[in-house]
Amino acid sequence: MRLLSPSLRTYTKEDHARVVEIENSSFGDPWPPSFFTYLHSKAPDLFLVAEDEGQIVGYIMGEIKEVMFSGLSHRSKMGHILNIAVDGASRERGVGSLLMGEIEEKFRRLGASHVTLEVRESNATARSFYLGRDYSEVGRVRAYYPDEDAVIMRKPLE
Repeated sequence: MRLLSPSLRTYTKEDHARVVEIENSSFGDPWPPSFFTYLHSKAPDLFLVAEDEGQIVGYIMGEIKEVMFSGLSHRSKMGHILNIAVDGASRERGVGSLLMGEIEEKFRRLGASHVTLEVRESNATARSFYLGRDYSEVGRVRAYYPDEDAVIMRKPLE
């Protein structure tokens, strides 16, 4: 197995087809291609790709949310990981960790105090990966996915 040495950069429109390809091969219920264009327009600096020898091998997308209670800002921000996927041939080779580390650092620089994500309840591999990165399981969302619940995971960034 060849050692990977991916570099990270922000997503560009030229990456669209490859990102959609990785999405479709990674998930049984992939996002439609238009979601990537839409989310890139919302937070272009928080849509990253990992590239190895000129080939995109993974991506991560995030957003910053302001914490609100009863419509009032509490001047607190949180990072939210919307999606992460790594090409099957590149898994378990550090690409996911590299992407997660970079987006967590971007969230910190943007003033987020913590980061959250949702993961399929049945995805033991991903849940273990996140637990190993100091995330905690803090709740569930019923029927988040068409066929099952999501586990909400959270990590403090301070």
